[in-house]
Amino acid sequence: MSREEQVLEELRALLREAVTERRGLVTFTRLGGAELDRLARQAERHALEQVASRIPRDPNGPILAAVAAALQVMHQELDHLEAATNIRPDSRALARDDVIWRTFERVAQLLGVL
Repeated sequence: MSREEQVLEELRALLREAVTERRGLVTFTRLGGAELDRLARQAERHALEQVASRIPRDPNGPILAAVAAALQVMHQELDHLEAATNIRPDSRALARDDVIWRTFERVAQLLGVL
């Protein structure tokens, strides 16, 4: 197994675990919608951080390069969002959550987890 294949398998396992954790949150029916969303974004953010830490500096395979690019776009969007001055704090938080959710979904698709 090549180094790239090994990294891909590690990333897929990471994302599978995060997807399972996120799906498991709905079993806690006592939690409100806002709390479920908060916990789901927390699981997604943590998984994306772990994925980012495992991607080689110069990914040479197309899947790893696409995952790295998706993470880079996420960071750019989050930086742009944080720099914006005309956004209310609650709107900024919702937008941040949306960026994280979309990136998580994209990365999971790229890795074939979703």
